[in-house]
Amino acid sequence: MLAIPAPTFRGDLNKGTHMSELTSLWPADRRITVRDLQEATGRGDRWTLLTSYDALTAGIFERAGVRVLLVGDTSAQTVFGYSSTLPATMEMLIPLVQAVVRGTKTALVVADLPFGSYQSGPQQALHSATRYLKEGGAQAVKLEGGRRVLPQVAAMTAAGIPVMGHLGLTPQSINALGSYRARGRGGEADVLLDDAIALERAGAFAVVLEAVPASLGARISDALAIPTIGVGGGPSCDAQGMVWQDFAGLTTGRAPRFVRRYAQLAEILSRAAGDFVSDVADSRYPGAEHSYA
Repeated sequence: MLAIPAPTFRGDLNKGTHMSELTSLWPADRRITVRDLQEATGRGDRWTLLTSYDALTAGIFERAGVRVLLVGDTSAQTVFGYSSTLPATMEMLIPLVQAVVRGTKTALVVADLPFGSYQSGPQQALHSATRYLKEGGAQAVKLEGGRRVLPQVAAMTAAGIPVMGHLGLTPQSINALGSYRARGRGGEADVLLDDAIALERAGAFAVVLEAVPASLGARISDALAIPTIGVGGGPSCDAQGMVWQDFAGLTTGRAPRFVRRYAQLAEILSRAAGDFVSDVADSRYPGAEHSYA
């Protein structure tokens, strides 16, 4: 099991601390480690996680200051066009992990264990996670579930593989959950809190809290020494994450409540493609400046 020192405090920063000072505390010449994330949480430095599936966007996000890149099974939907994450496989995801690793230098790359790659037990989980590290070059893995996956978490962390947990709305369980609604209301809140504590004890280095009430996100964050990552988990989480196509406005239609669109890439790309089509149709492209003599 990874021996990560727990912080004795959260957010006890001097009010005069500037963002540039916080940025300088992150490594610039090596990969971020789970220890770096733990230390950042201890000093109250809130960091970010974005999904990424290719070298170009991975490099852009890293240079912008994103500390953790998740090669998520959401790629089944955003890259491969499926209606859910369930069709994702290790064979689909490993090339994406390789691309994100090649496109970055410092970001911690976490690979998502897809449905069917760990559910049968610790040995399957250990085999799948080992493939991600050896073949993909990832530095950590993520899996969904609470107490039911503790044997898998314990086996992987005992082998020296950093593991990120995922509670709340767990898309791989959507057939059992029945819908993509928020989780953790009523009596379910105590269940998720107990699950989070159990994941920490099993060796997880962080826990994603997806689509849970902000009050529960605060309770879990207070109860754990390891970082919590809110994906609709409220402002009290130690870090915040999103699917990059959602935050950039590449996906269209109704978005989850927690999504904030920081750009409108769908509109920008549509206009650019439309301009290209028109220029070719009207013989405005290519011009002399785009042609060889």
